[in-house]
Amino acid sequence: MKIFSIVFISFFFLLLSNSHAADIENGESLHDENCLACHSTDAYNKDTRKLHDLAALTSQVKRCDFSLGTQFFDEDIEDTVAYLNSEFYHLE
Repeated sequence: MKIFSIVFISFFFLLLSNSHAADIENGESLHDENCLACHSTDAYNKDTRKLHDLAALTSQVKRCDFSLGTQFFDEDIEDTVAYLNSEFYHLE
């Protein structure tokens, strides 16, 4: 039982060390340096926008990353999505 507890605790800390808390400031910086080269922030405020959940927003950021050739890391995608959601979309 003691070995199981040690393995469980070790696994728990391993999961914690691999998690990434979104960095909104980094997302804003990435957004301002890259996204605004193609469009203004008006694109996020349209009444007819098609993004209605975080999965769709994440997919859109990934498409833009591919189109721009920015080669964002996964953390950069998460940061950019977090910034856009906190500043413009307010999705849950």
